[in-house]
Amino acid sequence: MKELKHFILVGAPASGKGTQGRFLADTFGLHSLSTGSLLRREVESCTELGRKALSYMDRAMLVPDEIVNDMVRGWLSEMDHGAWLLDGYPRTVAQAEALDHFLNQRGTSVDVVVWMDVSRELIEQRIMRRRECSTCGYVVQTPEEECSKCGGKMVSRKDDNMEAFARRWKDFEAMTLPVARYYEARGLVVKMTVSEEREPADVSRDLARKLEEYRQ
Repeated sequence: MKELKHFILVGAPASGKGTQGRFLADTFGLHSLSTGSLLRREVESCTELGRKALSYMDRAMLVPDEIVNDMVRGWLSEMDHGAWLLDGYPRTVAQAEALDHFLNQRGTSVDVVVWMDVSRELIEQRIMRRRECSTCGYVVQTPEEECSKCGGKMVSRKDDNMEAFARRWKDFEAMTLPVARYYEARGLVVKMTVSEEREPADVSRDLARKLEEYRQ
């Protein structure tokens, strides 16, 4: 039976990566890394990498691979030989190849890639319904005015509109989808196909079953 310690989570915006990422982290005892959170941490800490990244972020440009790669390598080095989950990285095939090289040097590798394969139509519906708490960041798919967690105001995200989504989907198809194919060709992908709305807990149960089959 395969030991699953090193996970990658890929999927389009609003495909449920956040929810299923938390499920995977809890189930397998994983340290979870979101590259978005890592970038913000580096920027807020005013590190050299953070300053370099900010120069691109201020211009609404994608942070170059070499900067993101260095940030992720630093985080993985801190993990030593622990179990981890990468969400939002690798974003490109070049990043995937750089990650493989780094892990090979450390005598380890990616164990499994969970691909949240959700239809574009369903994601568009989710985005139009999605609300986020302006205070604590809690996200729901219902038109609530007040956060059930902290009482804060529920608002639409700034990028939750069809124009912004079209750009993000185009980036996903051009950059991230080839990453999923890259790992799929190596037999490392567990694919969760979702074409209609389901309860997150039901998706988690199916994902757990698929991962158990993958381990055999």
